[in-house]
Amino acid sequence: MKAKRIITIIVIVAVPVAIIIGLMTNKKKLDDAKQPVDRSNIGVKVTIDTVLLKTVDGSVTQPATLITDNDANVAAETAGKISSLSIQLGTTVKKGQVIGRIDVTENQQKLEAAVLSITKLTSDYERNKVLLAGNATNANAVTDAKYDLDAKKLEAAQLRTQISRANIIAPSSGVITDRQKIAGEYVTTGTTIAIITNVNTLKANVSVPESQVLYIKKGQKAMITSDSYPGETFTGTVNYVSPKGDDNHNYTVQLAIANTGAMQLKAGLYVNVEFTYPTTKQSFLMINKNALTDGVKNPAVFVFKSGVVEKRKLVTGTEHGDDIEVKSGLSAGELVVTSGQINLSDGSKAQIIKVK
Repeated sequence: MKAKRIITIIVIVAVPVAIIIGLMTNKKKLDDAKQPVDRSNIGVKVTIDTVLLKTVDGSVTQPATLITDNDANVAAETAGKISSLSIQLGTTVKKGQVIGRIDVTENQQKLEAAVLSITKLTSDYERNKVLLAGNATNANAVTDAKYDLDAKKLEAAQLRTQISRANIIAPSSGVITDRQKIAGEYVTTGTTIAIITNVNTLKANVSVPESQVLYIKKGQKAMITSDSYPGETFTGTVNYVSPKGDDNHNYTVQLAIANTGAMQLKAGLYVNVEFTYPTTKQSFLMINKNALTDGVKNPAVFVFKSGVVEKRKLVTGTEHGDDIEVKSGLSAGELVVTSGQINLSDGSKAQIIKVK
């Protein structure tokens, strides 16, 4: 009996102890799992590119967006109701073309009444002059009659002018790109009825770096291409070179592009403009612009060497498509990171996953 009691006591004590030990073991495992993994020796995956000495010819290519040469407002030259309007969006018109008319019936009626009044007032004026000569009236009567006659003649002249402006005329050649009024609406003098866009000539404003702008002259030709027209080239002519650069030392160059061929360009189209100028070929250190961590304005790159990156500031030059010149800060053959920079800092470990 005594032995059974001892065994029972041992079991009663052993079970809680085992449970406690199990719980403590599980807690240690959980605590260990919560500890951060040491990734200090794991390199950030990056893509790299080699700094190369590349030869470039005397040309520079810059992006631009095509804009219209000018937009002209079709405006009412007299007040009244639009009696007819023969345009729609996309209608092609020529300068001086009559595209509608203002109803001037009321002014015509006023003019007829004015003409009748002028006849009567002329008779009154002549009669008063005869009476004045015979001392049958005074000079004031003659003056008043002359004033009334002149005022009515002026009114008639104004009405004739308004009537002569009844036609709605296209002020320039082009395409109707906005119609703001329709037949039957009342308009006042100067109200915009439609907008004409000249698509025969388009413009492009190009931002050119200071190292190239000195070679670009007014009247010079440039080649224009667009991804929207693969294999096609267009020609632009420089009509303006800005005498003043912006904060980034770039200058605005404006080109005019004839748009009368079978292949019609459209305003708003994104294009590339290539200027070519006579100069000998030169070699420059080049990197892909994707390597720049802080953009062109504050150029810097991560240089990869022996599994570690170093952040280095650069002095850059002219852009050449996807590449940019490096004036100082790098040497030919060095490796620069072109993707994965967001996870890097100076001194970070890195591992190459791709070489461009």
